[in-house]
Amino acid sequence: MRLLRPVLACVTTADWDEEAEHLLARAANETELQAIIGRYAPDLPVPSADLIALARSSTTPAELRDELHLEFQEFNAVLAALGYSTYSYPDVHEQTFGDFLRAHADALLDRLRVHYAAVADEGGDFSRYTAARSLHDLRPDPDWLSRFMTPPPEAMRGRVREWLRQHGAHDDLERPGILQPVDRLRERNASAADALVARLIPLVEAWCRRQNVEPPTGWRGAVFLESKSYVERSGLGDLVTLSEDQLLDAVERAVGWPDGMPKTADPTRLSLTPKDLAHATKRPQSSGTTNGTATRTITIGDDEVTVGRDQLSAIADMAARSVGESFLVQSGRVRLEAVAGVPRPRTGTSSPKPRIVVAKMNQANEDQRSAIGLVGEVAARAWLQRRYPNVRWTSGYAAVVNGDRDASDALGYDFEVEWRGTTRLYEVKALSEPTAERVEFELGPSEVDAARRHARDRRYRILLITSALAPEDRGVFELPNPFSAQGRDRFKIVSRGLRYQCSPLARG
Repeated sequence: MRLLRPVLACVTTADWDEEAEHLLARAANETELQAIIGRYAPDLPVPSADLIALARSSTTPAELRDELHLEFQEFNAVLAALGYSTYSYPDVHEQTFGDFLRAHADALLDRLRVHYAAVADEGGDFSRYTAARSLHDLRPDPDWLSRFMTPPPEAMRGRVREWLRQHGAHDDLERPGILQPVDRLRERNASAADALVARLIPLVEAWCRRQNVEPPTGWRGAVFLESKSYVERSGLGDLVTLSEDQLLDAVERAVGWPDGMPKTADPTRLSLTPKDLAHATKRPQSSGTTNGTATRTITIGDDEVTVGRDQLSAIADMAARSVGESFLVQSGRVRLEAVAGVPRPRTGTSSPKPRIVVAKMNQANEDQRSAIGLVGEVAARAWLQRRYPNVRWTSGYAAVVNGDRDASDALGYDFEVEWRGTTRLYEVKALSEPTAERVEFELGPSEVDAARRHARDRRYRILLITSALAPEDRGVFELPNPFSAQGRDRFKIVSRGLRYQCSPLARG
């Protein structure tokens, strides 16, 4: 009777009144029930006996609604009028709308770029573009929840067009793009930024030495990394071909500019002679061995760089220069195979001592493993910044490379990302090997603690970077928290609860 009430009220509309409610409540058997249904709902899509049988086999009004193909919004209105709980499917809406946005992402980005490129050309404020390009503020309409089980294409298209108009952009999703492809523009601007920084480093050093002044702290760190990162964060490199003056402004904002130094990359305007430049220190790029025993370098692409704590800024710069569009455009989406017979950590054993093991590399020393971890974090940072406007690097590497005193490996994660009113926490694991049927990584004690604390809120995630040292093959996989409901059966504990094994079978 509980399941039949809203169905009958829905199909009979105005004919369902207090008398019908009274008769339904007093039906003594199925014969009387069939007679009541036949009287008040003669136009049912099924015979009254079949309706009763369906009600017997259903557990919720929603199941019975689906069996009878009743209209979702109308049925919800009846449920509310009768004092029942209504139904909504927010996860379905998020997934469906997300699929719609991914299918039209290129068109959406082009419409935004056309509008904001014109704004940038006129010297206007294009800051809204940086947040808009990730589409994170484009959400399903809350009103859809009571109206649709699954939002229809016309409703989603209307939502997107309204959002584009709010940004001042053209709302026609079928209109051909008129700008050059964004990936080509980004690559051109990134290359120009790298070339300019390479010219600036000896100029800044020589000028500061000649003027007997200290360069800003940023120039002692990863200048390539921070300059390229600023260009990415600003979004201007998506809109226009950056001039040298615009790139100089980006470098100044990223790492500072020496007091009194003209903002130029022309040695003549800086009054620098070839003799001044000859004394500029060349940044370390490669080295041989230590005492003829262990190899003390890693190779990123075709470039060899010395490893060691004092070389982290040089490694970060080289890693930043190796991050290209083929890596940044990867979605990171992954399907993990369920792992059968997942063993649980043994009880009664002491936890192993904390270790920094961020990559599995055969016959690699600690400095090499640490360097691979830094390369992975630099790549992960660029990938995150492409998707989120506010990304904070929080690992111990940030403390060394950027001088961030609040950054620490003790936090248990490497990046904080602002996302829809909350903060996502990303732990990066870098492998020098390509993706295999089984990959392994380790979680240290602080990382295990952080993952456990966030097992229920879905904030803690793992970014797996594979082929970290091979830019052309480098991959990124966004993995769930191994302690969460989504990840609990997708990882296999293979070493006292700290080393994990999983199977990233396919990237979206």
